[in-house]
Amino acid sequence: MAIIPISRIPQSMSRKILNKTTTLLIPRTNFSILKSSSRLILPQFSPLLLSFLDAPMSRIPCRHKTFVRKDTKARKRFLELQQEKLTKGEPFVRQSFPIKENRFWKIEGNMKIYKPITPSMRGRKHPTRFHLHKGSAIRRLTIGKRSTGGRNDTGKITVRHRGSGHKRRLRVVDFHRNNPGPHQVVRIEYDPGRSADLCLLRNLSTNEFSYILHSNEVAPGDILYSWRRGMSMDQPMDMEDSSFSKSKMIQRGNCLQLKDIPVGTIIHCIGLKPNGKAQLCRSAGTYGQLLFTASTGFAQVRLQSGEVRQIPVEACATIGMVGNPDYHHTKLGKAGANRRRGIRPTVRGIAMNAVTHPHGGGGKSKGNKHPRSIWGWKTKGRKTVRKYKPYVITPRWKAKMNS
Repeated sequence: MAIIPISRIPQSMSRKILNKTTTLLIPRTNFSILKSSSRLILPQFSPLLLSFLDAPMSRIPCRHKTFVRKDTKARKRFLELQQEKLTKGEPFVRQSFPIKENRFWKIEGNMKIYKPITPSMRGRKHPTRFHLHKGSAIRRLTIGKRSTGGRNDTGKITVRHRGSGHKRRLRVVDFHRNNPGPHQVVRIEYDPGRSADLCLLRNLSTNEFSYILHSNEVAPGDILYSWRRGMSMDQPMDMEDSSFSKSKMIQRGNCLQLKDIPVGTIIHCIGLKPNGKAQLCRSAGTYGQLLFTASTGFAQVRLQSGEVRQIPVEACATIGMVGNPDYHHTKLGKAGANRRRGIRPTVRGIAMNAVTHPHGGGGKSKGNKHPRSIWGWKTKGRKTVRKYKPYVITPRWKAKMNS
């Protein structure tokens, strides 16, 4: 038994205990008062009350003894509809979820389109998220992100239009896929730090969890494999069985070396070094196509821009396309949505003073000058890509001319 002097308990708290209004903390039979010793005796199985005694009264969850739970308007409508169906003898069918339309938005294809009930909701749309996990991420696989506001270590702004925004936690994504063996997809989660979704994997041999980028059409319950070190070293035991065919090896989400992938396969999360992490095609809906590969040397991969690159055949790649392919149709609808993402407003140079920007001053004209940045660089017609890159076979500008 835990004995607490009544002098330590605030008067308002002791009154609530005696009036039996803190039913969430102390059941009716869980306390008794000894008037002779002026002490409150509590059982040992109610230690939760001890932490609440030192807390301010505004934080203690308690309701008055006359509290009566009331039905909301939505529940009243639900009960009335249910009663009408029962009186008519019709079977009552509950509404299926996810719903396709309500007074605020509607679902068209894979997009959630908001109705123009307010100016900020007009034109707003984004991909549906019914398939994503509703809870939070695994804590040990996340890192707290500390916002810099676009400033360096000396406090000077080096990146403009950054600041504020919602708090985020960075997910630790496994871009190496070094652990061989079967991995089960537990669930698909949202990642605030990127446009693509994440897959939570569980290693069936060690029960360890990890995050990877979600490949399109990969669902919870699927079994994924990783042959990052090559088929000869990471060859599983069931490879001897004929049921483990070549088509099962190149299913979506599996990680292989470029020399083990058939020519013409769609791939993403492509590495640039034999033992390096995935660096190319990591945004939502991006992919590359393997044009040529060999047992040694370099493979050729064509990116979505039309550029063809040489990549070592020992580099890694994941089969399929990155998930969330409709992300590029997203429209935020209002400026406040950008502010929540940590993006601050952009001021036109023509609206600034002459000392601040080359376009500033002189009214609503930039003085017959060529378009320039705030630092005086030309922003139109200036070449920004180096002419010679040894690992690029077909540059983007040439692929654009040939298309």
